[in-house]
Amino acid sequence: MRRPGRTLPLLTALALTAALAWPVDAALARRVGRAPSAPEDAGPVAVPAAGSIEVAFSPDEGSEGLVIKVIDSARSELRVMAYTFTSAPVTRALLRARKRGVDVRLVVDERSNTTEDRSGKARAALSALVDAGAQVRTIGVYAIAHDKVLIADASTVELGSFNYSDAAAHRNSENVLVNWHNPQLARVYLAHFERNYRQSVAYETRY
Repeated sequence: MRRPGRTLPLLTALALTAALAWPVDAALARRVGRAPSAPEDAGPVAVPAAGSIEVAFSPDEGSEGLVIKVIDSARSELRVMAYTFTSAPVTRALLRARKRGVDVRLVVDERSNTTEDRSGKARAALSALVDAGAQVRTIGVYAIAHDKVLIADASTVELGSFNYSDAAAHRNSENVLVNWHNPQLARVYLAHFERNYRQSVAYETRY
């Protein structure tokens, strides 16, 4: 039995939702490029909930496997933003993606993956991806480029604290969150990726 007095608040809430819909859509338009004259730093963007959520943690609680699951799901394109990029399993997954014809593009922090890469693992991983036909770029215009994001097929977004490194998989406390099949969220992150991509430079192969 419906409680008395609930209809009016519900109608009011629906009216408020309709009234707020245009500003949310306008903000999203500014961030994803449908309004070129708007500044890129237009502020937070509200994105409708969609798809499904999957999470995993480190050390050794499925985080690396979930990242690789997203990479292996891609059929057309992968966009990657990384602070530290030294993970051999993640690199192998991206190489598999290239082999099946996926358009792979990475923007990684310049300093942590070149001058501060004492092990040489980052340089080797990035060089292998360049040799496989991936578009790899480094960015040095920020204090650090601290993003850790994968966008698969302009639809699925992986994010969290997880650096693409062995330490993140096996020694650190980390988290990975994947929003499967949420194209509106993916568009917002793709706009962020494109901003950084424009500010980056091509990585030159070095081993």
